Amino acid sequence: MKKSKKPSEKLTRKEKTLIVTLCIVCFGAGISVPLLIQRGKGVDSQEFTKLETVYDLMKNKWFYADQLDSAEDQLIEQAIEGMTTNEIDPHTTYMGLDQAKKFSEVLSGSNVGIGVGFYRNETGNMVVRSVYINSAADQAGLREGDIITKVGSLSCAQATTDEIINTIKNHADQNLDIKYERDGQSQSTTIKPGEYDSTVICRIFDGYGEIILSSFSENSGKDFNEAVQRLEKAGIKKLILDLRNNTGGYLDAARTIASSLLPKDSVVFKEKQKDGTVEETLTAQEYDPTDFDPIIILQNGNTASASEVLIGALKDNLKEKVQTVGVSTYGKGTKQVLIPFEDGTSLKYTETEWLTPEGTSINNIGFAPDVDVEEQEIRTIYYSTADEDLDFGPDEVAINAKPLQMYLEYLGYDVDRTDTYFSQASSEALKQFQRDHDLNVTGRSDEATWKSLEENVLLELNKNEASDDTQRIKAIELIS
Repeated sequence: MKKSKKPSEKLTRKEKTLIVTLCIVCFGAGISVPLLIQRGKGVDSQEFTKLETVYDLMKNKWFYADQLDSAEDQLIEQAIEGMTTNEIDPHTTYMGLDQAKKFSEVLSGSNVGIGVGFYRNETGNMVVRSVYINSAADQAGLREGDIITKVGSLSCAQATTDEIINTIKNHADQNLDIKYERDGQSQSTTIKPGEYDSTVICRIFDGYGEIILSSFSENSGKDFNEAVQRLEKAGIKKLILDLRNNTGGYLDAARTIASSLLPKDSVVFKEKQKDGTVEETLTAQEYDPTDFDPIIILQNGNTASASEVLIGALKDNLKEKVQTVGVSTYGKGTKQVLIPFEDGTSLKYTETEWLTPEGTSINNIGFAPDVDVEEQEIRTIYYSTADEDLDFGPDEVAINAKPLQMYLEYLGYDVDRTDTYFSQASSEALKQFQRDHDLNVTGRSDEATWKSLEENVLLELNKNEASDDTQRIKAIELIS
């Protein structure tokens, strides 16, 4: 089950963003994975003399070595981390056990549940905001806007989000009764929760279709082609392709997705090797392409790597049929190779630089949009979840004062500024918010207040998404 997560759950960096778009955070661009390899034996070379000497001294002579749980392992791990950490290439990295496992899970795109994204409304029920293609919910006919009120014997209004999710997961591959409301009418269905890919959402509107692609996972190509076929069957000729906050994934998935949209034998991308040679990658043959005209692509600063490969392929091959809307993309024009080791750790290193079909590199540059439309700031503002940054009061300068005052303003409270200075007027506005939500009325920011702010801002952002999303509104205007 996928839900509209709290901001602190959506990004792995210290500062978290309050946004509601369902995105998958990926570190890779195009990722290719060779066969599992074993750790090699040491190389007998003078180049390793210094390394071996330092290792021997640190292991046997260093005063604090005996205080480590495993000096040998820790010294080797730190040496590898040092070799793979450099300013010129932030995308080459050595991943320990936990990081490698999380990275693999992110790339898989696989989840267990019924296959919906949702948010909790004022009564605590689950409002479906997205249905993932080929999921159990998709097959059962659930739609965006449906309000799920009961999951099995569990009343959604009386349960926590974790309780709802656990109930669904505990019924994997078993029939589960779902009660919901649609257009004010109570309905019910039986769903069998199971594995689903959480990267492709397909929407059909009057005169155009929309595909939201959140990542490039193992199954994204297959699901994307299914979405394209649904649009084609519905007679749709115009497409909005939403790549915002899609940070990449498997390069093969980008190729497969491009193959559903480009003429056969089109160049999808080129790769510049270390020796300077350039190789071309053509569309895959398993899918017959569908001709959409126009294709409006939504992009932002988190649109990266494999997403940029797809943008380059579509723009270079389809020319005037393709138009991009939003702000400049991230600019990640390299491909990484993932090397998994037998102990569960992994090395991800940059192997090639990729180019568009016409030979353009966008590395560290990105794609500028054809139509520049900024995102609503409330959806992109960052805040720190560090304990010391959550507690502050009036007449203080604080890193979180800006997002706090912006959240209050968005919720309709009277603040006099939205910068890093937390004013007396904003403190009074916070007191009113705390009264309205049965919190301790202090006028100071604290963890409980932040939690309530998150819940209320996310609720409003979800409710107002259609009217607040200026980039999508522009795309609809262009396609209509």
